[in-house]
Amino acid sequence: MVNGVTARIPIAVVACGLLACAGRVGEGNSRGAPGAESPPDLAAPPLGRNAESYRESPRGGSEDPAGSGGTDPGDPRPGDAKGQDVMAPDAMDQGTQARINTVTCDQRDVGPTPLRRLTHREYDYSVRDLLGVEPGLGASFAPDTQVGLFDNTTSAQTVSVLLADQYLDAAEQLATVVDLDGLLGCDPSDDGCARGFIARFTARAYRRPLAAPELERLWSLFGAQRSSSNAQMAMRGVIAAVLSSPDFLFRAEGAGPPSDFPGARKLTPHELAARLSSLLWASVPDDELISAAEDGSLSNPSELERQTRRMLADSKARPATADFYYQWFGLALLETTAKDPDVYPLFDETLRASMAEETRRFIEHTLWDADGRLETLLTASYSFVNGPLATLYGLSAPSDPAEFQRTELDVSERRGLLSHASLMATFSSPTESSPIKRGKWVRVRLLCQDLPDPPADVPPLPEPEAGVSTRERIAMHTNNPACSGCHTMIDGLGFGLEHFDGIGAYRTHDHGAVVDASGEINLTRDIDGPYSGAPELAGILASSTQVRDCAPTQWLRYALGRREEAEDACSLVALREAFEATDGDLRELMVALVQTDAFRTYRAPL
Repeated sequence: MVNGVTARIPIAVVACGLLACAGRVGEGNSRGAPGAESPPDLAAPPLGRNAESYRESPRGGSEDPAGSGGTDPGDPRPGDAKGQDVMAPDAMDQGTQARINTVTCDQRDVGPTPLRRLTHREYDYSVRDLLGVEPGLGASFAPDTQVGLFDNTTSAQTVSVLLADQYLDAAEQLATVVDLDGLLGCDPSDDGCARGFIARFTARAYRRPLAAPELERLWSLFGAQRSSSNAQMAMRGVIAAVLSSPDFLFRAEGAGPPSDFPGARKLTPHELAARLSSLLWASVPDDELISAAEDGSLSNPSELERQTRRMLADSKARPATADFYYQWFGLALLETTAKDPDVYPLFDETLRASMAEETRRFIEHTLWDADGRLETLLTASYSFVNGPLATLYGLSAPSDPAEFQRTELDVSERRGLLSHASLMATFSSPTESSPIKRGKWVRVRLLCQDLPDPPADVPPLPEPEAGVSTRERIAMHTNNPACSGCHTMIDGLGFGLEHFDGIGAYRTHDHGAVVDASGEINLTRDIDGPYSGAPELAGILASSTQVRDCAPTQWLRYALGRREEAEDACSLVALREAFEATDGDLRELMVALVQTDAFRTYRAPL
């Protein structure tokens, strides 16, 4: 709606950004324009290469990425999560598993840097900061294909025909509804105003300086549209073209000078700024970060650290970093978790939302208001509960049941994240708990040990019966030699959580049998042995070097959009050592991450 009249930007103008006018990503640099930073000869990503991928599963990719809950016998067999380092069960001897995640730095190098597309959340946050709107359009896009734990894995970031159409529609919609007067602060019919805005806006959207040919092309587009309509509609057309351009939707890199590593390049200051803002804010750089890139100071490690700490102190860092933890711990799956109402009458949409909010508040508090340590995340004696959760946990309810308040837990029953109802409900079945899913969650997400898919002919668990616990039924199942290999790694970690039922309520009996929550940890680097119950398991995991090494590994994977490779060993070692030196401070881990060679260097993929 513009001046009371619904205005529609010609779709040809919008498509100009994505399909024609943008041409090649960073084309301006290939023409040798002064100051341009985009790599030459980098073609715009192909469209439609994976148009059918979103029909494979509701999430658009593998139905069970590593550790997303695992599979109980009888569950649908997961899709093939390509790109994972998976070992066959017969290869999982103790010596092999003990060496898992033991990395040594022999010679500094860096792995490849695939082209990165904005995730849907990055799209939303970038649009928010560019236009001053809260569109939420990313949630309506075709789901990002997920490989492994994270939705930003570059090998899965294709652009289907459906997604390309959605980009075009979103660009048109955003350009139509944006408050143009507030955004420009001047009259677009004035050439100086219009040209200056186009240069500033596009450079920020592309996260680099514009080449002269790029600016001239957009200025020509503005002029052509102004001739056929008016200056306001012409400016909306330019905004739509920019928002549908591959230079906005993808982060192209590789224009920097040679690095110390043969065949690799240093990031330009603007490329580094784009990586930094993507990691910490899931958005475009702000004016101060752009200034540090323009004067070159951002390439100095001390200035990079200063900017990192400044950005972490900004409120925009909270939702962006929360997204990492949300994906690392698999909390998105709570949204689609189903429970049998006859078995769990307490589980409704209000309780589901309360579970998610408890964990969100707890993680945010730990990171930003408490000491920020991984140990606190795993072993805290408190959480944040409202009325429905207090009922579920057997605690005193807040005076206002709708409000969340910090509440001390009974530490003989619960400690830290591992005992949250959000996780216990998600990694269970619709009718009962699941030591298998919960044990896999610990093994893959906290110990960074991959598991193979189950064989196709896994027999189901025995049917429930009175007086026989879930644990006892699993023991019957794992007597089958075809099942025992993986269950050796999984069940001992999941049994310790059996005091929690399928929605996270504490219990002492299961199907009429007394709960046995003793467990045995095996095939780890440093915490093999017996334990009993969730609180003890949480303490053991918090004390583990392997768990403390896993957190930096997951952060590096998330930051790079891929699994670590042999060339990344020194970066990973440095990150793990920095994390250990800060006593497991998760905030300092992000500061150390951006200083690694892997984060600050570009290597073209083979």
